[in-house]
Amino acid sequence: MLAKLFKGELSLAATFWKFGVLGLIVIRLAVKLFEKLLSGYIPSGSIYNFFMHHFHPIYSSKMSIFWTLWYISSLLVLAAYSWNITLGIWRSAANYDKSVWLSFLAKAGILCLLFVLWSSVVMTAARFLGF
Repeated sequence: MLAKLFKGELSLAATFWKFGVLGLIVIRLAVKLFEKLLSGYIPSGSIYNFFMHHFHPIYSSKMSIFWTLWYISSLLVLAAYSWNITLGIWRSAANYDKSVWLSFLAKAGILCLLFVLWSSVVMTAARFLGF
């Protein structure tokens, strides 16, 4: 099914709404959840600052490492999913022959959604990672 999704062989409505909008929102909520869980274990507010100045492998909380790995992994999953779902929606819109406008709106909609989603992710991650 994922192969059909990323090749654009599923319907435009299912690809855009179920996998595009809903899928991206669910993954973004998971990133936000791991960010909140990690922030409880990082006293300085910055992952970079914590691991460069305050981290000690024996005396530091093991949960800080655990939630850091989950947070960074979820960001990587979000990036990979964003790329693949954008290509899937783009291909599905190209195969959609019922309305040129709906095809265009799906392409524009996913780009706008990605812009809003990634601008919030980048701003939060830059602050959280210490850049």
